[in-house]
Amino acid sequence: MDDLARAKKKGAPFWFSREHANHACGWIELLPHVEGKWKNPDGTDQPTIRLHPSHVWFVVQLFGFRKADGTRRFTSALFAVARKNAKSTLAAAILLYCQCCEDEEGAQVISAATTGSQARIIFNVAKRMAEKTHALREAYGVECWANAISRVETGATFKPINAKASTQDGLNPSHVGLDEIHAHKSPDLLNVLQSAAGARSNPLWLFTTTEGYANPGPWAELRQFAKQLLEGLFGNEADHFLAVFYAMDDEDKETGRKADDTFDESKWIKANPLIDVNPHLLAAIRKEAVEAKRMPSKQAEFEIKRANRPAASANSWILLRKWKTCDGAVDLAALRDVPCWGGLDLASTRDLTSLRLVWKVDGMLLTWGRRWVPSSAVEQRTERGTVPYAGWVASGLLEQTEGEVTDYAVIEQAVLEVKKRFNLQAMAFDRWNATEMVSRLVVAEVPMVEFIQGTKSYHPAMQELERAYIGGQLAHAGDPVLGWCAANLVARQDQNLNMAPDKKRSADKIDDMTALLMAIGISLAPAEDGFDFDSAVDVVKLRHH
Repeated sequence: MDDLARAKKKGAPFWFSREHANHACGWIELLPHVEGKWKNPDGTDQPTIRLHPSHVWFVVQLFGFRKADGTRRFTSALFAVARKNAKSTLAAAILLYCQCCEDEEGAQVISAATTGSQARIIFNVAKRMAEKTHALREAYGVECWANAISRVETGATFKPINAKASTQDGLNPSHVGLDEIHAHKSPDLLNVLQSAAGARSNPLWLFTTTEGYANPGPWAELRQFAKQLLEGLFGNEADHFLAVFYAMDDEDKETGRKADDTFDESKWIKANPLIDVNPHLLAAIRKEAVEAKRMPSKQAEFEIKRANRPAASANSWILLRKWKTCDGAVDLAALRDVPCWGGLDLASTRDLTSLRLVWKVDGMLLTWGRRWVPSSAVEQRTERGTVPYAGWVASGLLEQTEGEVTDYAVIEQAVLEVKKRFNLQAMAFDRWNATEMVSRLVVAEVPMVEFIQGTKSYHPAMQELERAYIGGQLAHAGDPVLGWCAANLVARQDQNLNMAPDKKRSADKIDDMTALLMAIGISLAPAEDGFDFDSAVDVVKLRHH
């Protein structure tokens, strides 16, 4: 609804076309069913597809919103739903529609998966649809082969591709369907296909999936991005990505919503929208629920496949609704002579590096910072389309350095500028990869203080930050990069319930938040707690010599 309102405004980056939306839905509903037998409400046979409202919702948005040049607004789309809700049929129909109705010259439509058999699931459905529809083949010049669907008029092809075949020469995908993206155990296939994609005028990356067990593949990052997008974290910076997620509700501490009971039959429709038209689906879920209640080994599988919940979810430590309200302005000119403390996170030289300052003014905690990313990280993130690095660079929120890794010389100069510009009391740093640069900064009389990376150091800082932002006593100027890192932050606890950021369990980068916590921590710590500037100088000088 927000997008429809935006589309009507003067100068909007996209508009809504009822004609395009209806055409896509109407075209898909001319395709035949190729799996199982379906009945109309009156009991008669249903030979062709009838899109369920959950599918209409997705198709209408995907094809209805258009950019000024008439091409699709969305170039990436995620449809996440519990198993047996016709997501493969939907994906096959969408890709077949793109091949026939989006006149991309030499289009390469690809059904991709880690194995050949998985890649052929969507392809085989599309092929059977075309084979059973003479009118389609005649109207669009479509021919079906063992391993391809071709369209002579535009030179378009539709093929299944597995991980091994994806390295072959000549790939220039225009429309890619990645079914069950949760099962990809590495991002390699996605990276290869995205790097092979050329200057297509109207590309589509279509992700369809049910939840899965944790693995190092691309799904964790994609899921996190989709949920943050739906929470409004990126504002209008991710207009290219459509996310539709059907799942039973988890607990939401911000709104007080309790998690849905996995075995509450009235809630199953949230993850299984087709349950109202498919009695076989309801019967199957009921049967599995009986077993899952009594067999712990089957409960996790039921949560994943029928509730569409991840096997184990790591919840963000930050309550985003409260965090977003702390968007007060930070006047740097007025803070020039006010004591400040800094945090420098250099842990990730191949992605995000952060420098952040905090001030304490009239009971308020104010923060401002700078972030750097190497150009290679911007390119990779732009290809994946899951974090708007390029947009943040263009707007000055991120600073790009050349090469594969962050240029420490640029950061060193930034620290010196902070010392000259502000009333810097101490700059906390993590010794990892920082010794040489810190040695030079100490010689330049920058008050560098090592921040031990553990719960003892982080816990007071996390308590202070929590008190400040929940109480409305934090001002971060609505910084979207800091907000993104905040949304990613997962906390770990030791045996005494002391907290620290957990980089391993956090879904994506948290460097800006760790820099903020280090700055807060150093502002709280008296010298006797180990944050003594003179001793830190001696240690760094000794290492340097």
